[in-house]
Amino acid sequence: MKSWFLLFCWVFAFCNPAWADERILEFFSDIKVERDGDLLVTENIRVRSEGKQLKHGVRRDFPDIYRHQDGRRHQASLTVVSVRRDGRAEPFAMSRLTDGVRLATGRPDVVFKPGEYQFEITYRISRQITPLAQSDTLRWNVTGNAWEFPIDRVRARVMLPDELAIAPLTGLAAKGEWGGNVELAEQEDGRIVLVSSRKLAPGQAATIALAWPQGAVASPGPAKAAWYWLLDNAAICIAVAGLSILFVYYLWVYLLTHKWRAKAAACLEPPAGMSALATRYVYRKVFDSRGFASGVMELLARRSIRIWHKEDGCYLERLPNHTGTDGRHDALLNSILTSFFGGQRELLRLDGFYRRCVEDAQQDVKQALDAGYGSTLFVNHRGLAKQGLYLWIVMVVALAGLFVVHAGGWRAPAVLGMLLPLPAVPLLYTAVAKWRGAASRPFGVAVLVVLALVLLGAGVWVLFISAETMPDLLAGLAPLATLPVVTGAFDFLHCYTAKGQEVRNEIDGFRRYLRRPKSFVQPLPIGEEAVEHYERYLPYALALNVQDEWAAAFRPGIQAGAGATALQEMSERYGGKYDVLTQSRRIMGGLK
Repeated sequence: MKSWFLLFCWVFAFCNPAWADERILEFFSDIKVERDGDLLVTENIRVRSEGKQLKHGVRRDFPDIYRHQDGRRHQASLTVVSVRRDGRAEPFAMSRLTDGVRLATGRPDVVFKPGEYQFEITYRISRQITPLAQSDTLRWNVTGNAWEFPIDRVRARVMLPDELAIAPLTGLAAKGEWGGNVELAEQEDGRIVLVSSRKLAPGQAATIALAWPQGAVASPGPAKAAWYWLLDNAAICIAVAGLSILFVYYLWVYLLTHKWRAKAAACLEPPAGMSALATRYVYRKVFDSRGFASGVMELLARRSIRIWHKEDGCYLERLPNHTGTDGRHDALLNSILTSFFGGQRELLRLDGFYRRCVEDAQQDVKQALDAGYGSTLFVNHRGLAKQGLYLWIVMVVALAGLFVVHAGGWRAPAVLGMLLPLPAVPLLYTAVAKWRGAASRPFGVAVLVVLALVLLGAGVWVLFISAETMPDLLAGLAPLATLPVVTGAFDFLHCYTAKGQEVRNEIDGFRRYLRRPKSFVQPLPIGEEAVEHYERYLPYALALNVQDEWAAAFRPGIQAGAGATALQEMSERYGGKYDVLTQSRRIMGGLK
């Protein structure tokens, strides 16, 4: 019975957690303040391992080495001089953390046996001393607060390069995880020793705060201070540099590709042989739904078609005069007629089938415009636009890399907040292009807009809550702010050739006339002649967005004499639902 009792006591003692407790038995930090302000720190850490947490070595985290005391980030430099275990060199690896770095000793294939081990870590760290009016101060987290096991005893010895009096600062009471008070053990000129007043629980740390008269540490020179400033403000510096480079680049590209031109002289006629549809295409340098609708309006003006409201719906009716009253034959307009009235069809109801006819006609017209005008009147500097895109990508990568370094990994919220809203810009460009081209249904455009707004709002919100400082927030928004310019450059650098510029000048001159016809023709026609002249150029006014000015100039003359009768005939041909003088845009909108 006695032997069984002894065996039970031995098993109980062996299984007692206190017996198999892993801990730091002593943490001794020897801190030498060097003349240039760096700290040369040697940490002697004696641990007891049971092969659990202390399995391959120790992990020493250095928190807050990238922070000023007021919370601003600063880029300190940490250089590991040596790592030793039990007097022999020990392998180690460094990795980034959110607020510092981690030093992990040992190798994965080496597992500790239970026992005590002595680690010696020597490193040099900069920018930990804060100069005040009459003194220099050092606030240093001796142990770090990331240990997962207790620390029995902490000692910290600080030595200055000169024999100056060192005084502990007040206000070292434990707060939250920054627990572990320290008390003075030894003090003499140029040297002080402090020890922990109690054992430290996991997650607690011993922090010291000291001050001494100025003179022991040299202040950084102008060049070094400037370098430190650049390190501390790297994000905003990269953003400002990127914005400046992009601004200079696009200014140079603008001066290179866009020539100054004098104000165009007024022209009373559109460019020879150009319909309203072609005029808008050259004016806007792109085909859109408004241009196509102005072509349909020109068919109405040429009396090739009419709008007819019947009991079962609204129709387009093909009239015998297929080429228009002015006798010109236009291939673009006749291709629209062919799409609308293929075969023997004389009526086309404005319903779903009409929309399919519109889409087919738009494709044919766009191909004809690109072939007839695109190759001779336009030049596309896509290479210059791509170079601007590459410069923008370099800025984005540099900012993302900096945020990753500061956050200690690719999951940095600031990177997500910076990148997430970027797809919103091309999505919005796509939605606008689809809306102008009328090639997609409004629902598809709405989906693109909603998705873009969600990405934009989510990204800005994530960046706002993750940015630690206002400069970081502004730097994170720099790619989003410049992306519309970078994306729009692909359209902006779609320029005119010399011949194209001549045609554009003619269009600008004709547009001047459409805006203020009274300034160039005195007097304007009245009566039926006014209605005829107004209708003839109404499609061009709609194509060039000056329909209101064009109508206002002719309204008095049309309302005089026999103009009311001619206006009534015109209104019936246009459907009779909207006023052709004040609501011509609504008539055109129903034809898109």
